[in-house]
Amino acid sequence: MNRSLILLVPGLTRVTSTAQLSEFTEGLIAASERMPLTPIADPSIPPGVHRLRVASSGQPQELDLVEAYWNDLVPSITQQTLKTRLARGFSLIWFWLANLHIWKGVLRRKYLTFGLTLSALAFIVWYLGTIILFVEAIEPATDNPFFFLVEKLKRSVEYIGGWRIWAVATAIVALMPVSLLVDISDFCKRYLTNEPAARGKPAVRFEIIRRVREQLESSLAQEKYQSVTIVGHSFGSVVTVDLFADLPPIGVPVRILTMGSLIEVLGKQAPWLQNEVLELSQRKDLIEWIDIKSHSDWFASGSAVPDAHHCYERIIGSYGTFPDKLAARVHSRYFDNQEAVRLLLSYYERQNSIVSHSEKIAIEPA
Repeated sequence: MNRSLILLVPGLTRVTSTAQLSEFTEGLIAASERMPLTPIADPSIPPGVHRLRVASSGQPQELDLVEAYWNDLVPSITQQTLKTRLARGFSLIWFWLANLHIWKGVLRRKYLTFGLTLSALAFIVWYLGTIILFVEAIEPATDNPFFFLVEKLKRSVEYIGGWRIWAVATAIVALMPVSLLVDISDFCKRYLTNEPAARGKPAVRFEIIRRVREQLESSLAQEKYQSVTIVGHSFGSVVTVDLFADLPPIGVPVRILTMGSLIEVLGKQAPWLQNEVLELSQRKDLIEWIDIKSHSDWFASGSAVPDAHHCYERIIGSYGTFPDKLAARVHSRYFDNQEAVRLLLSYYERQNSIVSHSEKIAIEPA
C-alpha cells in the first residue's frame, strides 16, 4: 500500500484541536475533482488521523491527514487585565506602526497594504477603547495631588468617546474581527521577538516549534510513509518554515505548501525569517515548495520563495465580496479552493501516472 502523510499546520484561530482538521478534510474531499477522495472508516486507524483513499487506476494510494495543533499555546491579550492591555498595546503600536519599513512596497502589494491599513485602524479603535476604560476606572481621592489631573483627563476621554468617533468605530468593529486581529498582532510580536507567553516560561516560538515537531515525529513513528506533505496556512506557514529550515532529514521526500502566507511582510520585521526561507529552499530532501496566495486575500503577502526549479509561487482565483475580504473570510477559504486542492494533490496525481505507465509497459508483450 502506497500511503503518504499530509500534516496540517493551521493558522491562529480560537477553535478546538479537531475543528480545522475536519474543515481541511471536508474541503479536500469536496474540491478534489480530478482525484476523487473517499474517507476510510477503520477502528485500527490511530486517533487524530483522517485517512482518505485516492481513486486511481494504478497502485492504491491512501492519504493520512493529521493536524499539528498549537493554538492553545497562544495567550490572548484581549482577555488580559486593563493594565496589561494598556501597557501591551503601547508596545504593539511602537512595534507595528512606528517601524515604517514594514509599509514599503505599497504599490507592489496594494491589496495587502489596504488590509494592513484596515487592521491598523481596528487596532487603534481597540486601544482607544482600552484607554477610555482604564481612565474611567481611576477614582483618586479629592485630596490626592493628581485628582485635578485625572478629572481633566476624564473630560478629554469623554470628548474622545463622542458619538461621531464611536459611530465610525462601531462600523469598523462590526465589519472586522477586531479581537482576533489584536490577538494576532500581539502573538506575531511575541513569536518574531522570542517573547514568552508568560513570565518564567520559554519563548512561545520554541514551545510551538516543539509541539509541531513532536506531532510530526509521532506520526512518522506510527506508520511508514512514502512522502510527507506539510500544509502551512496563514501563520502556520511561518511555523512550517521555521521548523523545516533547521530540522534534520526525516528519511522521506518532503513537500511544503504555504497558503495565505504572511512571511514576506513579517520578514521585514524579522530578518531571521527571511534567512529561514532561504535555508528551507536549500533543504536536501525538499522536492517541492508551492507558495499559494490569492489577490482577493487582503491578509496574505506570500512567502517570497527563492527562484528555484522546485520552489515557486502560484496565484489562485478566489471569489469574495467586499465584506468577505474585509472580515478575512477569503483568507480562511483555501482548504476548499479547487485550484489550491489541485496543487496539493498534483504530486500524487503525477505519482499515479508514473505507476500506471510503468504497469502498462510491464504487461505489454515483448
